[in-house]
Amino acid sequence: MGGGIIHFEGIQNARDLGGLRTTDGYAIRPGHLLRSANLAGATEADILSLRENWRLSKVIDLRTGMERRERPDAEAGPADYLPIPVFDEQVVGISHEKGAEASQIGAAVPNMERLYRMMVTEESCRRNLGRAAKCVMEHDFAQGSVLWHCTEGKDRCGLLTMVLLLALHVDRRQIMEDYLLTNEVNGPKAERYYRRMLAAGKTEREAGAVRDAFLAKASYLDGAFSVMDQQYADTEDFLCEGLYIPQASIAGFRKNVLRNMGA
Repeated sequence: MGGGIIHFEGIQNARDLGGLRTTDGYAIRPGHLLRSANLAGATEADILSLRENWRLSKVIDLRTGMERRERPDAEAGPADYLPIPVFDEQVVGISHEKGAEASQIGAAVPNMERLYRMMVTEESCRRNLGRAAKCVMEHDFAQGSVLWHCTEGKDRCGLLTMVLLLALHVDRRQIMEDYLLTNEVNGPKAERYYRRMLAAGKTEREAGAVRDAFLAKASYLDGAFSVMDQQYADTEDFLCEGLYIPQASIAGFRKNVLRNMGA
């Protein structure tokens, strides 16, 4: 069982972070840290695979309450299920699941670069992002893997992944490469929404905004990095002072999920 993209029947944009290298000679152990889109479409075979092949022990759902009610995750017991929304509807006014009509989709699309900056600057978002990261870091990996997801497995999921990889000393190049893997899954979907918007009479600009909301773009994640660099002395300052993650949680996390490549 290695890292990289995981293929399921009904779970989209899933991957294992195992194998990513750190800047100090370690690598993430396979089968510990999983990310994906929502689990609403998970089939029985998917759930069985998560249980038996991936030893799933904890699921962290980063979606809003409205999103969870509209498309609840498939039951993945005996894994623990923890909803930790990064933001609420009032803060952002977005849900990719509000409807399939072009007008509804267009109304739900925020400015993506602004959204990423908000998730690392707005106090409640930082606290929730830090809380989710702390839950991953303090997980008992002897019991199995932990999986986190949002709706598309891209934005909130991508930011939490960024935080965790920074804590493990993975460099930004690899963080970006993992982030952009979303496009291998979401590219065709984004194009379908783009054409649907044009067919509904929307402008190229409106249709393009919807398409881009389903894609991972380097400028989105770079926006978050830029804010971090402006407001915090270094990565440790961002994690501990910005996200309120204790140093002990980070140290324990590194001990539990990394292996020394030189050993």
